[in-house]
Amino acid sequence: MPNTSPIQTRDYFGVRTLLASHPDMRRLKRATHATQLHGNKLWGSAYLLIDYLQKKPLPAASKVLDLGCGWGLASIYCAKHLQATVTAVDADPAVFPYLSLLAQHNAVNINTQCARFEALDADTLAQYDVIIASDICFWDEMSEEVFDLIHRAVDAGVEKIIIADPHRPPFLAVAEACIDDFFAELIPCEVLTSRHHRGSILLIENA
Repeated sequence: MPNTSPIQTRDYFGVRTLLASHPDMRRLKRATHATQLHGNKLWGSAYLLIDYLQKKPLPAASKVLDLGCGWGLASIYCAKHLQATVTAVDADPAVFPYLSLLAQHNAVNINTQCARFEALDADTLAQYDVIIASDICFWDEMSEEVFDLIHRAVDAGVEKIIIADPHRPPFLAVAEACIDDFFAELIPCEVLTSRHHRGSILLIENA
């Protein structure tokens, strides 16, 4: 007989995600508090970031900081397929049980830290080779703190910064400033999963 069980997972770029109908996801949602700061689902720009990393892989054993990690899709990709040591940072502690669940289903370990961007000083940022992020600049007031963080990271010697976004105005303002100050590139990109995702990668090479 054909398998008529419902599909409860999706796999893109070698990373498994769980649909809301998956028993583990249902149990987690019943057991945890609601997320804040829009950390309530997977965001499409993570796939733009993963697609870029698949085409332009990081050096093996890179130390990666994933800013505003949410459920940690890009963190999982870097740990699973690039053999990176990853620390995932978010201001909302309620996202970490979801990240942990997805990491378990992908058989990887991700370090986590609850912190706001302004709490990440130069000494902390200097511990990492690469900073990645997606969808971290969604309010106008975030532009300045994101740019300031990038400035600290550049000064701290972080070799590469890669940020994906679907072209929100606050992100584009940050990108323009980074192009002027840090010779950044803004790379248009799109990727197809269950949806068509479009946006850009902000790339800063600081090596």
